[in-house]
Amino acid sequence: MLAESYLLPLFFCKKTRLQNTGKRVDQSSSAIWVIAESKSCGEICGTAYELIAKALKLSESSGTGTAAVCVGVPDANSLNKLKSSGVDCVYVSNTGSNFFEDERFAESIAVLSRKYKPSVILGPATARGRALMPRIAVKLKTGLTADCTGLEIQAESGKLLQTRPAFGGNLLATIICESFPQMATVRPHVFAPNAPQSTGKTAEFVEFDASESWPSKRIISETPFENKGENIADAQIVVCAGMGVGNSEGIKKVETLAKKLGGALAGSRPVVDNGLLEYSRQVGQTGTTVHPNIYIACGVSGSVQHLAGMQGSDFIIAINSDPDAHIMKIADIALCGDLNDIVPELITVF
Repeated sequence: MLAESYLLPLFFCKKTRLQNTGKRVDQSSSAIWVIAESKSCGEICGTAYELIAKALKLSESSGTGTAAVCVGVPDANSLNKLKSSGVDCVYVSNTGSNFFEDERFAESIAVLSRKYKPSVILGPATARGRALMPRIAVKLKTGLTADCTGLEIQAESGKLLQTRPAFGGNLLATIICESFPQMATVRPHVFAPNAPQSTGKTAEFVEFDASESWPSKRIISETPFENKGENIADAQIVVCAGMGVGNSEGIKKVETLAKKLGGALAGSRPVVDNGLLEYSRQVGQTGTTVHPNIYIACGVSGSVQHLAGMQGSDFIIAINSDPDAHIMKIADIALCGDLNDIVPELITVF
């Protein structure tokens, strides 16, 4: 756990409105919006459905509507899936391409928000979401709480309670934003998506055009990064190397185990900071949040920052020479010993 529940009341604070905010946005519609991030191919990312599941629960508490907002050119299958996800409305602004253009995307969503006045806007704490959401917040003169791990509606006021790690993950801070719309980003895999089901409900579809206010610059092409293996955020099996592996030879052993299991290789922050693995493979508060079926920690101490990124794993196996390491205390199976002996044995077994 990042913090004991009794510590939460000790760190309850308010996020005050920014200076020069002007008038507060009218809450006449009070809908809860989800920014549906899409890939360059037009497919809606899984984070959208995670946030929609949470938005639907929040709407039950607040009695408000829900909507998904997509900017770009979503493919037909994704659009149909959004329409049947349980939201009341799907807004789409066609920018002519799916290249991520944060300025155009932000302006489109800001124009739409000024027109329909949502009470809450939720976005993913992905690379794109972290670039997009602050721009929207500035345009709407409101606050933004980043990397939330919990969202609830306050019964008395109907305001959004936004919980996130603070002080390096040692405490959880619950934040209230006094300006509207209330905005928050949520890390992938914090909330589970709803299981696909046929409810018979089809969302209203609204196309909107904000091209008159778009900035003039455009992205004309993009070069994707070289694929260096499975995305750790989507992997069902993650094998993570900590500084206990020692060096690059230790990393190779852990990587071999990951390949044997059909899983993805990951690393703790010290491993990444020491150049043994690239940042895209970092698990933790400042890296990627993972939620695999099996998480194998090799030489990982289990700092609170690391736990923030993997504690939602279904089954945790820890390999460490220190029986008192924190990771050993939270593991479902703890193997105490030299990983240079244990990992090769596991490789031969599989």
